[in-house]
Amino acid sequence: MRTASAPPALVLLVWLWFGPAVAAGSEYGQAQGVVVRVCDGDTLVVDIPEYPDIIGKSIRVRLLGVDAPELRDPDPLLRQAAQAAHRAMAALLPPGTAVTLTRIRRDKYFRLDAAVSVDGRDAAAALGLAPGP
Repeated sequence: MRTASAPPALVLLVWLWFGPAVAAGSEYGQAQGVVVRVCDGDTLVVDIPEYPDIIGKSIRVRLLGVDAPELRDPDPLLRQAAQAAHRAMAALLPPGTAVTLTRIRRDKYFRLDAAVSVDGRDAAAALGLAPGP
């Protein structure tokens, strides 16, 4: 009796198509980092010394569950809100600040999505931003 099996090419195609989506939900623990700069109201650049430079040097980190307005938004009011969020984040997390990243995962733009804390305080909460789902 012969059993049906998927051709290897089909298995590879399914893995390539769905693999990243499945992996995107994975969490990668926690890491200690140092702020390099703040990009906007929800994203910063961090060096993670314990990781190899190729994945830990100047890596973009987005505050988990936070979606601040974009600095280049065409709406002037949203642009002003984005600038205010950027200033607040830059004041809380100046370059050289030691941060702890927890609940780390990758987002669709290859940034790290993580809960960021400084001195034991959650950065999103300190900024008055309620993390979303």
